[in-house]
Amino acid sequence: MTSSQLLSTLSLVLIFTWFIPIAAYAQKTQLSLKQLLLMPDKLTNAHAEIESQCNKCHLHFDKSNQSPLCLDCHEEIQDDLTKKQNFHSTINQEKIERCSSCHSDHKGRSFDITSFDIDHFNHDKTDFKLENRHLNLPCDQCHLAKFENFRINLNKETCTSCHEDVHQEKFNDSCQSCHDSKSWQVNDFDHKKTEFPLKAAHQQLACTSCHVTGIIPAVDNKDDRSNLGGQCINCHLGNDKHLGIFKDQCQDCHNENDWQETDYNHYLQTDYPLLGKHQKLTCNACHAEELSPKKQCIDCHKGDDVHLTNNGVKCGTCHNNESWTEISFNHQKETNIELQGAHKELACSACHTATVHKEKKDQVRTCIDCHKVADVHQNNLGENCQKCHRQQHWDQAVSFNHDFTLFPLTGSHQLTTCRSCHANQTYALDSFTCNDCHSEYEPHQATLGSKCESCHNTASWSTWQFDHQKQSDFLLEGAHSKLACSLCHTPQLPKPLSPGTSCIACHQSDDVHQGAFGKDCQQCHTTGDFYDFKQ
Repeated sequence: MTSSQLLSTLSLVLIFTWFIPIAAYAQKTQLSLKQLLLMPDKLTNAHAEIESQCNKCHLHFDKSNQSPLCLDCHEEIQDDLTKKQNFHSTINQEKIERCSSCHSDHKGRSFDITSFDIDHFNHDKTDFKLENRHLNLPCDQCHLAKFENFRINLNKETCTSCHEDVHQEKFNDSCQSCHDSKSWQVNDFDHKKTEFPLKAAHQQLACTSCHVTGIIPAVDNKDDRSNLGGQCINCHLGNDKHLGIFKDQCQDCHNENDWQETDYNHYLQTDYPLLGKHQKLTCNACHAEELSPKKQCIDCHKGDDVHLTNNGVKCGTCHNNESWTEISFNHQKETNIELQGAHKELACSACHTATVHKEKKDQVRTCIDCHKVADVHQNNLGENCQKCHRQQHWDQAVSFNHDFTLFPLTGSHQLTTCRSCHANQTYALDSFTCNDCHSEYEPHQATLGSKCESCHNTASWSTWQFDHQKQSDFLLEGAHSKLACSLCHTPQLPKPLSPGTSCIACHQSDDVHQGAFGKDCQQCHTTGDFYDFKQ
């Protein structure tokens, strides 16, 4: 094989090798082989999806007719040209009629079809000339990533395209009424056009001091203005230390020069003069719950009332405006009860319990009213405590005159202690007989009854006397006068106190006659001696 034949063969192999993948790609992209062979390179990323649709941009491969096809897709550019607005409307007609003069394609996926020179772009060619602070802004400050190819729906009247409208369209996009390109901060707004002209300290405030949400009501819309209001409380609610007690009448005390400076005459406007420490109190110290509180001390000082209202509600009787703790009270003048002795040192609550204030002021109170709980006698000695006790001290120097009782103390009884008879402090006695105390010293075994005073006296229990002749119906004579009482008054008798008076009652055992001569022993016997007989 000659060299020329070899070269021809290799050429055919190379063409065949190249043609097969080209043909496969053409079939995959639905391009004709002719179109594929004539296409210089792949389209840019922006046009990649229409790469197989050549007629979108080419009409019979006539380059002179491409621009209308471009505008068919890029309708926003066509709209700008029609309305003669934005950047493309400033380009000379020759270039406008040939889009490819600026925007060529078929140079690969990564090719920048705009060929836009950001660094040397003249913004004056747009409808938004950059002035003042806008001059120094980077492009992406306004042309955010979401605005493809730096195109943005922006014109000189719509500041809100870049600036957030905190007023929520209340001013209908009229930003330039207050703002300009030198500073976004408000620098020119006549508040006199509103229903709330700014005076005094209000003139120095920033808009957001009152319009805290940034939503400024429209000047020409009364409904919008109402959401701010012209009352002090609309802005000063956070400064209202009165917690709404005075409602919205702030101007009664405050003025526009200084919120902290107040001008209020409490006496002229309330008929309640503030005296003493009341002058230094804050308003809500008294007006804690209502605008017009009652004017009694207890209305504010209920928490300071250590008496728990036991002394009533007329606190001014003891307390004064200078000091709540320093009190003055004339007990005798105010109550007709003079405090003496230990009573002078007592705390008010010692006598004034929960129910005392309900009693009449001129009612004279007795010892038992306070000392009932300390009455160890349990009221057995009555309520006249002063008979024994003194005001100097309740349980010391106690004295009692027993002569005024039903049992006056005489003789040895005067030397005995109270507890000798009164076993407990109740001092209660069911009876007052001698036997109640002297039963253990009573040798008669109750045979002589309970009238001990018949023989005994208070001088001495062991010294006694009894006149049988005068105090009984049985005369003791002869041997009878020397007999012991127990010989006749024996416990064995049914009635020991009243033994039989006949001789046989005692001498039956001595009757040798065994009753043959009857019971009248005195017919023969005498009282001198039973064994002596009458002559």
